[in-house]
Amino acid sequence: MKSYFASYYIYPDAAPIAATILVFDKNLSIGFRNPDGSNAMVSWLLKEVQASFDLSSGQTHLKNNNNPGHHIEIAGIDAANFVKERQTEQQKAWYNKSSGREWIRNSLLFTGLLGLLFLLYLLLVPWVSQQLASGISVKTEKQLGDAVYNAMQLEPREDKTKSLLLNNFFSAMKVISAYDIRITVVNDNTVNAFALPGGHIVVYSALLDQIDSYPELAALLSHEFTHVNNKHSTKSICRRFGSKVFIGLLFGKFGSVTSVLVNNADNLKSLKYSRRLEKEADTEGLSLLLQRKIDPAGFVRLLQHLKEAAPNDQLPEFLGSHPDIGKRVAWIQQNAIGATVKEDAELKGIFDQLKTK
Repeated sequence: MKSYFASYYIYPDAAPIAATILVFDKNLSIGFRNPDGSNAMVSWLLKEVQASFDLSSGQTHLKNNNNPGHHIEIAGIDAANFVKERQTEQQKAWYNKSSGREWIRNSLLFTGLLGLLFLLYLLLVPWVSQQLASGISVKTEKQLGDAVYNAMQLEPREDKTKSLLLNNFFSAMKVISAYDIRITVVNDNTVNAFALPGGHIVVYSALLDQIDSYPELAALLSHEFTHVNNKHSTKSICRRFGSKVFIGLLFGKFGSVTSVLVNNADNLKSLKYSRRLEKEADTEGLSLLLQRKIDPAGFVRLLQHLKEAAPNDQLPEFLGSHPDIGKRVAWIQQNAIGATVKEDAELKGIFDQLKTK
């Protein structure tokens, strides 16, 4: 929109009236005073206006094609150019008009902004949830883990004798932790083991049957213990459910977080960790074995013969959530070179009892 001071001729022989002209996209408005002093406003459609510039007088002339007796004179050429520019713009298709292009541009920007916000939501919320999970206390983790464990309803299938022996085995490893580690053996044909927040480790009987030596069992429990002790389970669960637990963690409403986890309890039996967390569990699990002079080859055998036992090249569920078996085996072998190994009679004795049950 532009404004101009002008002379408005209502009749051919009448004296001009001082007026203010406002030129909009589709029309122009003429404001002036009547002889009696009252204000008046006249509107012309731009498509009915004929604009020209008189070089000799230096005046722009605007005429209304529907009312030839009326015309406007404005000093300079700018008014003529602007009116013609607006008229040309109005003749374009809507998407070629500057206003149309602006609308398209704004729509694309808005859509792009929404897409960016959605992408940030997908990427940041799980990550922020994971960071918040790092600050959850051991006591709260135990409450969350107990709620999920109870929701899984594993007790009817628990082998209490083997559970007792596995807990005795882990106690004999003398691992110091702020967590109260509770190991449960569940009768199930699935080759699997998993850790829950706060201290629960579940080992399925089918996986236990595949283990041939106490170093293998020690490797399995050391690995799963690291997932608990380093909050891997809590972080991965929070990352997996993202926004569902984000608000609860942010405002300390752990009841809502517990509700989300309980409702998805069955999905946590095959919880997948990031490669970084898996590497950390391998590293610290191997360290636990080396510190106790437990043969690290047990770690290698655990991975190798479980992979070999898979029918039709289908990895057991436990290995399926732990990728790059070959690379992991090579890494363990490399970092176990020169390890001091001493047979642990107590661990071997408990393991032998376990295999006879």
